[in-house]
Formats: sequence, structure tokens, C-alpha cells
Amino acid sequence: MTWLTHLRTIAIAVGAFTLCCGLVTQMMARALGYDASLGPPLPDLGSVHLYAPFSFLKWSLAWASVAPSLLFLSLCLSMVCALASYAVAIVFAKLDPIALAEPSPWRDLASWRELGHYGLLRDEGLALGAVRRHAWAKYRPVCSNARTYVFLGKPEHTDDAVLAALGSWAGLLVLVDARGTLAERLGRKDVLRFAPGRSDATSINPLLALRTGLNAWNDARQLAGALLAKTYEVPQTAIDAFALLMLDQLQCAPLEARTLASLRHRLIDRAALVANLCSRWSPEPKADAAPAFWEMVRVARAQRADPDLALTDFTRIDQALAIFADARLVSSTSTHHLNWAEFVSAPSPQTLVLSMDSIGPSAAPLVQAWLAQLATHHSSACDALPLMLVVEADAARLLVERLGATLPIGPSTKVLIQSTDIAHAECLIDMGPRESPIVAIGPQTEANAQSLSRRAGCCPVYGTIPFEIHRWRRLLLPAWVKQEAKRLPTAALKSASPSEAFLVAPDQKPVRMRILIGGGATRFIAPAAPARHDWSEPPLDHAASAPDNPENPAPVAAATGPRSAKLRRVLTRKFAPPATKGAPAP
Repeated sequence: MTWLTHLRTIAIAVGAFTLCCGLVTQMMARALGYDASLGPPLPDLGSVHLYAPFSFLKWSLAWASVAPSLLFLSLCLSMVCALASYAVAIVFAKLDPIALAEPSPWRDLASWRELGHYGLLRDEGLALGAVRRHAWAKYRPVCSNARTYVFLGKPEHTDDAVLAALGSWAGLLVLVDARGTLAERLGRKDVLRFAPGRSDATSINPLLALRTGLNAWNDARQLAGALLAKTYEVPQTAIDAFALLMLDQLQCAPLEARTLASLRHRLIDRAALVANLCSRWSPEPKADAAPAFWEMVRVARAQRADPDLALTDFTRIDQALAIFADARLVSSTSTHHLNWAEFVSAPSPQTLVLSMDSIGPSAAPLVQAWLAQLATHHSSACDALPLMLVVEADAARLLVERLGATLPIGPSTKVLIQSTDIAHAECLIDMGPRESPIVAIGPQTEANAQSLSRRAGCCPVYGTIPFEIHRWRRLLLPAWVKQEAKRLPTAALKSASPSEAFLVAPDQKPVRMRILIGGGATRFIAPAAPARHDWSEPPLDHAASAPDNPENPAPVAAATGPRSAKLRRVLTRKFAPPATKGAPAP
């Protein structure tokens, strides 16, 4: 406020002038020996007598007839005091202007005691933000052990917060990225990346990830359902036909043809394919055959009974496999470098990045299929590390637009969704009334603000009677009524600061936090974060050997074991089609 700033400057000038005049008065009184004709002092401190600041002017006027020079001296000293006060006012005018703090629109937020009661001030869990008890205290991380998380806001506001949250995660990490920003800034070791078109990317063949024995048929149906997932319901006959086709390809085709791209080639002549499958699998198998063989016989006999339905199902499968018209996708799924069982059972935390930035929405069915296989292997492994699935904002939008279905998530998997629209998160995960704490960062859209305000709930407030005719009696004794007000108003959420975050969790009051800055280093969480993964770094030729002098070991920039070095060489080597590797039998 400008007038408050001017008022402060005037008050400083008047105070400085009064102080200078008081000093002149005390000096004159001391020079006159505190004579009784000066009048009584204000306080009498024995040897020191204090007079009013402007008393020297009164004395000069009273003695003007006797000592006219004293009046002239007093006027000169008054001018000096005025100049001194003016100089002081100029110095203090350089201070920041005064601005009245606007009343906070947030009501009934969580207190420090309630944060401790909720368990948000513990050291374990995923770091979502930072709070402090008072203005002079240090920031303390807010951590949560929930199963699912949603970071809501524009990517430029939430990227650092997501990276900071991942900096506190010590288990397995799978990141679905469609921009490449989070993957490049991810400070983790042992990073594998599926990125079609890149020479250092790993290759994953969904067919060779199918398990054998009792799990063969269920795994094949799960993969078929994920690849056929659309915004409309998929008939079970199409899923069964797809599972039959995949297991038949693994059982009878050459090794180099056991890919999804080769399945698409077989669908060129669908009538011949139906005849081939029916003739091969219609005879009854042996009594001790695997369960998958009996299921394949059942589906083949159903196709023989209704060949028109079988042709319709294979037409739908052909449409689902149209994504393999992209040569980069065909090359990246022709071999199988990544074993899901070894990935989830690794002794050290590993990271897998599924990049959708190079091939766009066409990779959504494959991502859905891999997540389903990963969830199956992770839930069945007894010694698996905790798993975190992270979906970046653009990837979440592409998955919703392409699939429109809930992500296949295991019961022991944690999920973090970064999104610009809360509707995308509600489509990808189950955001029930007791699930999914939401971290809203920066200004929100109208739909997000309304949803967050509704989730935060209302609180009682006291205010004046609305539309009341004001009378003079009410100015002295106003009437207050109890009303309901939103804890997080919609208008305030739409104009929120990008540096602040609001945690909206079920059965808790909203928490106002500062965002955590992540990336190469994370504030408030880890004093030293691991180095950023360098995708342009050449592969290691050999494992790091022990130093000759154990007392003064040489620093190693990237210390990796023999297993990691071998894996890096394997992933960056150009492979020829294998000729002798076996295939899993159903």
C-alpha cells in the first residue's frame, strides 16, 4: 500500500526530528547546570534531569529579550535537526514498500499436530512435499505410505516434485514416459530402456515372456486381453482365439518367427489360418497333456463349429496387430533381452523406462501388455523388491485416449500418476474414497479445481448474515451465523502459486506444503543423490578391477559389477536372429 509506505516515512522523519531536538534540549540544560529556572524535568533521575524534547525553543523565546543570540542559535539548531531528520527519512525510504497481506482463502488446513497423527512426518515412505512448524524452523519432508499417488498440475510445475518423490524410492521402478524429460533426469542406476529406434535400447518380446506349464494359458489370455484392450468391450472368443494363435506360434513356428510381427503375417489369409488351426488342434490330445493343450483343443473345436465367428475374431486381432507396421517396433520386439523373473528378483534396485515418445500412441497396447506381464511376475515372486509404477503426464493421456481402461496393477505394486487432468488418473487407477492421496501443484483447471474442492470437503465458519440491511446498532454488536465454507475454494485453486502444493488425502484435512526440487539432487530428502544416467555413455568393456594400492584406492566414476557390465554390452550389441534357442512349451 502506497499510503502506508508514505506514513512510515513521515513517522521516521518525525521521530528523528524529535530525537535530535531532545538531544539539543539535554545539551542546553546541562550547559546551564540544570538551573531551577528551566522548570521541573519530566523524570528526575538524581544527577540526570530529562526535559521535553522541544523545551529549548520555549526557553529561547522566554529569554529572547535578555539573550537574543540564544534565540538565533536555537533556530539554527532546529534547522540542523530538520536536515538530519530529512536525511534519515531518505535513507529509510529505500526500504521495501509496505503491502497488506491478503486474507488466506484456505480454511481449516491440517495443523502440525494433525500431521504427526496422520503419520506424514515419519522418515519412511514416498516424499510428497515439505512443511515447517513456524517461520524460523527448517523444512521437514511429508512422507506417505499409500498405495497410489496422483501429482496433479502442469508438467513444468510437477516434474521436479515427481523426481524428488522418486528420489526417496529404493525399490524397483518402472517409468512410462512419453516426453523423455523425466527419463533423462532420473537419478538412478541400472537403468534399462525400451525406446524403439535407439541403438542402446533393450528389446522385449512379449511372446517369449509367457510362462510354461500351468500358467501358459492364463498368461496367453492375459497378453491377448491387453493387446486387444480398447474403449469398447472385447468378446471372450477373440481373446481365446488370440491365445490359441500365440501358443500355436510358440509350439510350431521356427524360433525367428516367434514374434507378434510374424503373427500378423499369418493373418493375411485368415480362412487358411482357421483351417490350419482346426486341423492341428481338433484331435483330442493325450490324457497327460498340459492344461494349455486342452484349452487350445476346446477353442479350435469352437472355431470349427462357427468359422464365421472365428474369421470375425481374427479380423479384430489383425486390427490390434496393425501397430507392427512400424519397422522400429518390429525390431524392438524381435528378441527378448529382458527376463521379467530376473528383473523383479534382482538383488539391487533396477529401473525400466518404457518410452512412448518415438512411436506415440501405437505403443499403448504393448505398454498395457508388458505391465500386465510385469504385474503377474511380481505378484508370484516371493523374494521380489517393492515395485513402483510411474506414468508420466503425456503417457497417461495417450493411454487413456488409446485404451480407456484401468492399468493392470498387481496387489503389491505402488503407482504414481502424473497428470494434467484428474479424469485421466481416475481412468487409469481405482481412486476410491479411501485411496489415492492427490498432490495438487500450481494453478489447476476448472475440472481439477472442482474435484479437489469437493474431495477436500467443507468446514464450519462464522460470518455475518447474508444480504443483511446494515444498521448502526450492528456496528457495535454484530450478529454472527454458522455457515459451511469450502476448505479449498475453486477460485483459489485456479490461481494457486506454482511453488506450493496441496495434499488432499482421504479422511484427512488438506495439507499446504512446499514442493520438493528433484533431479540430480533432491532437497530436504537425500544429501547426495545418485548421478544422472547418461544414455550417451559408451558401454563398459570390462568390469572395474581392484586398485593396486588398497590404502589409496582410485576413485571410480561408475563402479559396476561384472553382471552389470555384461548386461550393458549385451543390450548395446547388434544381435543376429538366434538359431538354436529353445521356446517355452505350453
